[in-house]
Amino acid sequence: IGIAVDSNNHPHISYAASGGEQCGDGLRIASHDGSSWAYDVVEAGNNRGCDSAIVIDDNDNIYIAYQNRDNSKLLIATDKSGSWDSYIVDAGTSPSNLYPGYMTSMVMDGQGQFHIAHFDEKDDDLRYSTGAPNSQWTTTIVESSGHTGRDPSIALDSSDNPHIVYNSWSGFDLKYAVYNPTTTSWDKSFISTTGDVGKGNSIIIDPNGVMHVPFSDEDSDVLKYATKSTGVSQTNEIRVQFGQYGSVTGTVVDDTTITVMTPLSGLTPDTIDITLWDKDDNSHILSSTFEFISQDDLDNDGVLNVNDDCPNDAGTSTQDLTGCPDDDGDGYSNSGDAFPSDASENSDADGDGVGDNADAFPSDASEDSDSDGDGVGDNSDAFPSNTFEQSDTDGDGVGDNSDSFPNDASETQDSDGDGVGDNSDAFPMNAFEIFDSDGDGVGDNTDDFPNDASESVDTDGDGVGDNSDAYPNDSSQSTDIDSDGDGVNDVNDLCSNTAENDNVDTNGCSQIQLDGDGDGYNNTQDDFALDSTQWMDSDGDGYGDNWGDSSWNASREQGWPGIFIIDASTPDYCPDVAGNSTADGYFGCLDADGNGIADLFEQDETNVTDNTNQTQTPIDTDGDGVSDLEDNCPGTSPNTPVDSFGCEIVGSQNDEDEPTSAFDSFFSGDSDPVTTTVGIGAILLALFTLLQTNAVAAVLPDTFRWVQVLRKNSKLTKEERNELTYLQSIVQAYHSNPEELVEELNQLKSDLTGRYTNNEIKKETREKLFTLIEDLLSSTSGELYRVAHSDAYFGLAGAIDSEDRSKLLEEKLAMSDEFDPFSSNQTSHYSPQQSMISEPPVNAVGAVHDDGYEWYEWPQNSDSWWYRKAHSNNIWKQWDE
Repeated sequence: IGIAVDSNNHPHISYAASGGEQCGDGLRIASHDGSSWAYDVVEAGNNRGCDSAIVIDDNDNIYIAYQNRDNSKLLIATDKSGSWDSYIVDAGTSPSNLYPGYMTSMVMDGQGQFHIAHFDEKDDDLRYSTGAPNSQWTTTIVESSGHTGRDPSIALDSSDNPHIVYNSWSGFDLKYAVYNPTTTSWDKSFISTTGDVGKGNSIIIDPNGVMHVPFSDEDSDVLKYATKSTGVSQTNEIRVQFGQYGSVTGTVVDDTTITVMTPLSGLTPDTIDITLWDKDDNSHILSSTFEFISQDDLDNDGVLNVNDDCPNDAGTSTQDLTGCPDDDGDGYSNSGDAFPSDASENSDADGDGVGDNADAFPSDASEDSDSDGDGVGDNSDAFPSNTFEQSDTDGDGVGDNSDSFPNDASETQDSDGDGVGDNSDAFPMNAFEIFDSDGDGVGDNTDDFPNDASESVDTDGDGVGDNSDAYPNDSSQSTDIDSDGDGVNDVNDLCSNTAENDNVDTNGCSQIQLDGDGDGYNNTQDDFALDSTQWMDSDGDGYGDNWGDSSWNASREQGWPGIFIIDASTPDYCPDVAGNSTADGYFGCLDADGNGIADLFEQDETNVTDNTNQTQTPIDTDGDGVSDLEDNCPGTSPNTPVDSFGCEIVGSQNDEDEPTSAFDSFFSGDSDPVTTTVGIGAILLALFTLLQTNAVAAVLPDTFRWVQVLRKNSKLTKEERNELTYLQSIVQAYHSNPEELVEELNQLKSDLTGRYTNNEIKKETREKLFTLIEDLLSSTSGELYRVAHSDAYFGLAGAIDSEDRSKLLEEKLAMSDEFDPFSSNQTSHYSPQQSMISEPPVNAVGAVHDDGYEWYEWPQNSDSWWYRKAHSNNIWKQWDE
């Protein structure tokens, strides 16, 4: 139960309605209006409303602290809004370890803040909560040692510091706690420890700061009383400071009135601030000021009468008069100010109505402003807003200073400084041009054809304009042939036979010619130019890096090249190592025994063989007899005759007519008719002569493909000679070190491709160099040694024609025994190709054994074995058993 009275001294009682729960059946309030009691429900519900405390403020707003035991909450309710609203002060959850709000005691300070002491029954400690309804509340534990904090009572001293008395079951003592603002902690002590004391208690603090505490002693069944000073007293005196004139003691009458005797003032009036100093020596400056008045200044303007030119009229003037009215506050009295309402002006020397301060020409009544600050008044200035101009002699609107032709109204500017005005100059921004006779936009001085609007440039100086000249960079030609009609003449067209209407680049190549399979990679950069599912072969084994089997996604090593593409053709299962496996779609892995099955899918003993069967079968997908690694046409139809590059032989080489001459019989493989018809000497002569034909060069081994190059290069261009000379220098430098030679030749291939793509060399040059490079890569060290210093091999020496070669051969045959290369009875025969056989080519791929060496049979099926350290790319060494 709690009780408080309002400003009319009417009582209001808070209580809990009776019910079956421990905390009652809801919070109620009973109010008396002087004649009768009225009852109201503050909060309905079971198990709530007990242990209430009530406070009423100066506006008769009611505040009730109470417990809602059903929800483990300490609440505060108020009717300040016109109806009852409840707010949480301290809360727990039910069930929980927090049951706040038992035995509450509440007070309110002068700032409208509430202070509540209450007992937590679960933790058996004393708690203190402070705050205001609908704002932040703070709860601290005052004491938690033992079972303590029951029956708390709270009071505030004159400094609003809380003081709490309470009962401790640990010893049945009466205790006291006070909040120390200096240490921000609670100071606790005992009031009484004799007997079972303090279960009933209360506390008040009088205006002198003395505490009065009544309490029970249940052992003696008596009521006891304790008193003690808080050390905090209250007085109605306060120190009041009047600015620099000192302080006096004032008397506080009420919350709005202080009486005071002012200190002595000076001889002159003065306005000062009033400052109040509180008990803690804190200053409080009042919002209003205080004014001292002197009898020596009757108009109270701060100027003593003896010095005041207007002693009866308060004023602030200081310039022409002192103490006179000065409406604009510029220091000049109204009577002496030509502009009494304008603080920025006070005189007008030339009488033009413009104050001297604003008048740019205060002594010239005809001028008052100079907008551009050039010293010439706006009324006289032809360009009042342009500092750099004042006059315009020719009246063309452009000032003389800026006018390149100040006396010519038709011209104002000469942008290129050639002495001709821009209006008359056909090229106002070009000092080297003035006229354009043919109106083609090119000045006469620059125009090679100043009177022909259709031409302006003759790059090659042949007298024919570039627009009409099919060869604008070749003075020897002015017409052109464009066989494929792509807009690029045949001389400069790197891609002949472009499809009609295809867009081409400056080299005459369409996108399909640059990217034949449409996979986004140019043919020059595409290892599989006709396969849109592959474009890169990182390990160079003829199988693409991309894969089409989604089950490979998990097995691919991080960092391996390639991407997943549905239906990717011949995917390399081992893209980081050159291999020859083909079985079950697992291409490109090491297959030492050449059975098509990757070594990694076979047991170790499967690949263990002796040297007699350590061979590898090159992969030939289209079955044309040329391995995929060497096949430039990998999709040749079955049974189609092909050349050494795996491409179909067209023309007379595929002609099905019967042989009609000895040469036809020679190519058909019939040796007898040839021998009979022309004889042995003529056959050899024909053989070496035909080495210069396309037919023979197409079917010769790779080692002899250079013959075709020499035939084509009987007259080398400067570009071809430079590139062939550089190639020869590489072979001369590295022929004794095959590993470095291979690296240099591959780098040269990349450089040639890049230069071709950038239009630095022609297509024919690149193809010729590639042919020689491929031959050199497959040559043995002995062959490399022989050709390194042979200018003829690289086409750099004068070529011997067929007639001279025939004569040389006849002389050689005349000095040798009779020789028939087609006779089966010949006891010692000669094979030009066999005579050049030494060790295998460096780029030949052998079988890797467990001994760490790579083995290779050379020539094939010869039972002659060669070896080197595995994957070293070193020169082969012959095995001597």
